[in-house]
Amino acid sequence: MLHYGSPENRLEALLNGEVAAAMLMEPYISLAEKNGCRSVCEGHYLGAENASDNMDEETFAAINRAVVKAVDLINSDKKRFIHYLLDDPKFAPVLKKWGPLTPDDFILSRLRYTHPTPYTDEQIEDTYNWMVRWGLLNASVCAADYVDNRDAEAVAADD
Repeated sequence: MLHYGSPENRLEALLNGEVAAAMLMEPYISLAEKNGCRSVCEGHYLGAENASDNMDEETFAAINRAVVKAVDLINSDKKRFIHYLLDDPKFAPVLKKWGPLTPDDFILSRLRYTHPTPYTDEQIEDTYNWMVRWGLLNASVCAADYVDNRDAEAVAADD
């Protein structure tokens, strides 16, 4: 496994034949597929809102209310919001070289947006064990010391 840096660099290496496979996210996946590549495996990001220890509950709740509203709005018409991926200024040089790409080129079911929820005990344990295996965390550290598993959805619903 090699680290090729940014999504743009990984796509470039893939399309130039330097690598046989690359980890990409949208809109790079759709662009790679449009250029003849195929997806062999998919994983989906599980986003959990991160907050510092000193973030007050009111701010945390406001952030999560906004995320819940955004998720519902995007899921009501995913194609309507794809332009935000395509209009990103960092993506313009990639499109110029390897494009074009339109909203019709995306597999909408791949775009998964969900309400914030706390991590499950299994997710925390799996992540903890992975970090210990890779030497990113000392095994004597307790995962609970680093995870404040507030129920973001419940906090957002309170208001």
